[in-house]
Amino acid sequence: MAIIPSQEKVFMVSNGTNTTYSGSAALKAMQQWYTMQDVSDSVAATAPYKVFTALLTQSGESDDQSLNVGDLLTIGVTYRINYESSVRTSDFTNVGAPNNNPGTYFMATGTTPNSWDETTSLEYNPGAPVATVLENTIGYIWFTYVSPGNYSIYSSDLFLNNKTTLSINLMGDDIETGYLCLSYIQNTELLGIVTGTESGGSQDNVLSWKTPIEIRVYN
Repeated sequence: MAIIPSQEKVFMVSNGTNTTYSGSAALKAMQQWYTMQDVSDSVAATAPYKVFTALLTQSGESDDQSLNVGDLLTIGVTYRINYESSVRTSDFTNVGAPNNNPGTYFMATGTTPNSWDETTSLEYNPGAPVATVLENTIGYIWFTYVSPGNYSIYSSDLFLNNKTTLSINLMGDDIETGYLCLSYIQNTELLGIVTGTESGGSQDNVLSWKTPIEIRVYN
């Protein structure tokens, strides 16, 4: 990744354009070519915050389940890697896992892992929120089910102290029927969501209309 200095100007050419110019060694040493990815990375580097924006859906109750070799993952669902032996040949890094260590949680970004052996399973709770991710420049984030109406958002210490905000907004139909949704910031690893009703008491099945959520982590 190359960050473009703020004082430089950029112009675009097609991919087939020859960008190898002749000239002295000194002149060639002064040349610097940037790609569109460099432009994108430079914009992200100068943004005032990193962001996670998604649409959340939560339905059902806590019900621990597992997938085994040959099953397809569901994008947006959080899984936990579980090994039944010391053999570790499965590779889930192409579907969202930061590593293949036992106990690692990850939110699936694809359906078919690089490899999957019979001694490995993926545990998940269908009652945990499922995310349709629209943008994520924060990094490694996942969701878990705690209790009825209580859900956690985890990261690997990416929610910086006094620099993180969390907003979640129920859709119109949910508000009209008296549902409530609260959010809170616990620490650098953990954010929380609580759903319930105006009459009191937390409950599941409130985030049923792809509820918008946004997390910001300021620089």
